[in-house]
Amino acid sequence: MADHEATAHHHEHHPEDPQAHATRRAILQAAIGVSAGAAVLSTLWVGAGLVPREEKVPSKEPVAVGDTLVFATGPKADQEITLDDLRAAQQEKIPFIIAFPKSPENVVKKDLITNTIMVILADPNKMSPETRQYASPEGVLAYSAVCKHLGCTVSQWQNDTWLCPCHGGRYDIYNQAKVVGGPVPAPVPQLPVKVEGGKVVVAGEFLGEPGADV
Repeated sequence: MADHEATAHHHEHHPEDPQAHATRRAILQAAIGVSAGAAVLSTLWVGAGLVPREEKVPSKEPVAVGDTLVFATGPKADQEITLDDLRAAQQEKIPFIIAFPKSPENVVKKDLITNTIMVILADPNKMSPETRQYASPEGVLAYSAVCKHLGCTVSQWQNDTWLCPCHGGRYDIYNQAKVVGGPVPAPVPQLPVKVEGGKVVVAGEFLGEPGADV
């Protein structure tokens, strides 16, 4: 009988202290939370390592000060544009040259659409003061050749006016490419240039954002 009572006494259940139970539960939940958080962070870290890094492509870099302008098309493609080339273009039906910038490292930046540039030798006496300020003393002018309407290349010339063949947008090159016709929403930005060693060199950033506005 004494042994039975001792055994019964040994298995007797004592009610758990509610505060102690709550404390253990809080510790357990915190441990689960930390483990889950660590797992999420680990997943994010691994995922970030799998995302390919965007690498700079030299031919897609935007035009920069010090770049030299080269022919974009034709038999002289990628060759540097000289003052003599611009003088010769004055005698043609299309008196300007479509160009791309070439970096000092000799990379032609032809794979960025907003690097398409129009360069022309014009009469400084016809230019507005603001236009002349960013032209070379010889009269070399440059503008973004990407139409502000839908992004076509402005590649035609008519009645002393620069013309977009897509929808008839017209620009006045002597007055910072002021829009004088067509559905164009804004002028294309001028690109400051200078002549060094007979070649056309970029002297500043575009005076506005190149590319289509619509």
